[in-house]
Order: sequence, then C-alpha cells, then structure tokens
Amino acid sequence: MVVDNPGFRVQSFYIVTTLTDAQTYSAADKEILMHLIVYNSIRLLMLNAAKQEYVSPRRISFKASVQALRQWEPMLNRNDLEPRERIRLMFLLREAIAATIVLSRPGRSEPRCRKRRPKNFQLMTSPRHEMKVIPHRDRYRAKRA
Repeated sequence: MVVDNPGFRVQSFYIVTTLTDAQTYSAADKEILMHLIVYNSIRLLMLNAAKQEYVSPRRISFKASVQALRQWEPMLNRNDLEPRERIRLMFLLREAIAATIVLSRPGRSEPRCRKRRPKNFQLMTSPRHEMKVIPHRDRYRAKRA
C-alpha cells in the first residue's frame, strides 16, 4: 500500500490480512481495521499487565505501553528464542507496562487550543536550493529595512 500525504514523503508498507476480496474490502477499510486490531491488542496487553501486577488498567499509560512494546519487540521476535524464555520476557514486558502509572490529577483542565501563533515565515513552495528569501515576510528584518 502506498500512502501519499501532501507535504510529507510518500510511504509504502505491506498490509497482511485475511480480507482478500478487494471488491468487498477496500484498502482504506483494511487500514482502519488494522488500526483497531492493533489498538485492541495493546489494550489487552495492558489489561493482562494490570491483572499480573494488581493495578487498575485505567491507570496504565497507553503511550508508555506502546513505547515499551516497541522496545521489547526485537527481543520477543528473535527466531532462536526458547518458549520458556519468551514466557519470561512477556512477564517482564507486562511488569514494565504495569509500572507506567498515570497519576491522578483532580481538577486538571486541559483545554484544546494552540499554544503559539503560527510563524510569520514564507511557505516553502520550491526546492530549498531554488528558494529566494522574501525580506518583508520576516518581522525582524522588516523593521531594519
């Protein structure tokens, strides 16, 4: 699958699925489904970690769990790994995930807004080596001119 987001580099990746009928399932539908499967799998891992360490699953950080899983993934996907060692590593992974507790912050308000105003620079509309600086767009330089 090729993803072309304007303003970003084109990315390509493979989607492995059992939904092989292209008429019934479009590529976009498969991508959304994969995101949901991965999200639910991480939540299940967090739930198992919470049960193992006797903590509330709601207190475990999702972002920290994803980071821990990314760090542990190379060790867990080794071909030469014994089954007992894989079980031990999974136990340690769940232990690490359960240790990422989000503290309770009563009364905390986090409004959705932009912290800073957009910068007053020109947009890059051509390759960098062809760009010409327009002096009047920069406030600092405009005062000197």
